[in-house]
Amino acid sequence: MSKFKVTFTLEEADANYFRSLYRKAKKGAKGQDPDSVIREARAIVKTVRSNKKTPAFVIEAISVLDDLTDIIRDEDYRAPTRVRDAVLAGIAYFSNPEDLIPDHIPGLGFLDDAIMVKFIEDEFKHELWGYRRFKKARDVAEQRPWSDPARERLRERLVADRKKIRGEIERREAKEATKRKSSGYLGW
Repeated sequence: MSKFKVTFTLEEADANYFRSLYRKAKKGAKGQDPDSVIREARAIVKTVRSNKKTPAFVIEAISVLDDLTDIIRDEDYRAPTRVRDAVLAGIAYFSNPEDLIPDHIPGLGFLDDAIMVKFIEDEFKHELWGYRRFKKARDVAEQRPWSDPARERLRERLVADRKKIRGEIERREAKEATKRKSSGYLGW
């Protein structure tokens, strides 16, 4: 099987359309049950992965929803409330199966979801970076967490890692905000 790369550029009007869908989903998320939104997002990931007709690029794009839902739910990571609320609002779009392209249309139904994931991934790129770094550090942190001393070392290390990573996320966001102001970036 040969591979080929397909790229496309969204015109500003197209990008604005997706931004408006995103803003609408964020507003609608305020009235939704967080557990339902997360369940729906995880169900979409599962459906996309299990559907043999789903293109690989859609599977790859939509897998970021796993990390986004984990940011909200991970007790060790403890994302600030503002971050959890923003991520929840970001993934609310995916709880609507009758979005721009209905999900039941074979091969294409998740294309709009994949595009929206890319928008959301860009918005939360620093948080995703931090969460992935935190998970990696946690996974190698303690080999024997069942003993009391090891459990305490792990807890202390996670607190230190979380604080360090949160500081780096804030520095990255501040740097990007400065760059946006100076360059006239129109983004989100």
